[in-house]
Amino acid sequence: MGNKNGTYDSLLDETKDLLMQRTGMSQYDLELWYKAILDRSKKGKLSKEQMISIYKDMSDLDPTRIRDVVDSLANVFDEDRSGNVDINEFIRGFILTTKGDLQSKIEYTFRIYDENGDNQISGEEIKKMANAILRMLGAEESKNDPASQAIVQQFLGQFTGGEHGVIYKHDFIKTVMQNRELLAILSPFYGIDEQ
Repeated sequence: MGNKNGTYDSLLDETKDLLMQRTGMSQYDLELWYKAILDRSKKGKLSKEQMISIYKDMSDLDPTRIRDVVDSLANVFDEDRSGNVDINEFIRGFILTTKGDLQSKIEYTFRIYDENGDNQISGEEIKKMANAILRMLGAEESKNDPASQAIVQQFLGQFTGGEHGVIYKHDFIKTVMQNRELLAILSPFYGIDEQ
C-alpha cells in the first residue's frame, strides 16, 4: 500500500475510510492516532524497534508477547515489500488489531499465517503455525513431544480441510470466531479491547 506521493502529512483517505468502517473511530480520533505515530517515525517509516515502542506505549497487548507479535507482523505491515514499514501500512494494522472488531483481529491473524497471500494456509505455513502453537503451549518445537503433537493434530482437525493440509480463509475465520480457546492460542490480539 505505501504512500506513493512521498508525503506523510495526513493519513491516506483509503486507510481512513477502511479504519472508520471497521472500528467505528471518528476521522478526528484517527488523525490524532496518526499524528502520535507519525511523530515517532523517521520520514513516515518505522523500524521494528519503533513498532515495539508503539505497541508498548499505545496498546493493551501483553508486554511479554510484543516482540514476537512485531516480528510476525512486520511481514504483514510491509505490504509493498519495500523493506521498510510505511506509517500508513503500520497504522492500518495497528488500529485494526488494537481497536478493530473481533473479525478484523481474526482476519489479521490469518494474514500472519498466510505468508504468500493466497487466502489459504498450507504446506510450510501450516508447519509454522503448528510450531507457533507449540511455542505458545510451552512445548519445544525440536522435541518430539507426543502430547503436544496430539494437541496440534486435534487443533488442525477442527478446520475443514485441515486434515488435508489446507486451511481456507473463510473456514479459519468461522472456526476461530466460534471457538474462544482456538482464538486465544492463535491470535496475539485476542483480549485487546474486545467488543
